[in-house]
Amino acid sequence: MRGMSASLYHANYDDLRALLRAVRVRAGLTQVQMAEALGVGQSYVSKLERGENFVDVLLYARWCQACSTKPGIVLDQLLDRSVNVKKVGD
Repeated sequence: MRGMSASLYHANYDDLRALLRAVRVRAGLTQVQMAEALGVGQSYVSKLERGENFVDVLLYARWCQACSTKPGIVLDQLLDRSVNVKKVGD
């Protein structure tokens, strides 16, 4: 991905955080329950969902696992969003 910023605030990270939150909510988990599953504090989950913490690949995989969702499914949804946004903006 040439030219893609590694910034915490890149639009793709906004999409990823929104998807992770949606996955958590669909799984019926509160932020407290997610934090317990990840072994972090609730404030960490909140900050991640608000864009104040970075999502690394291992946390992403554990998040999906806690929600009984395959990481590839969420990744496909993220990539589909990115492709649709590019098509609209062309």
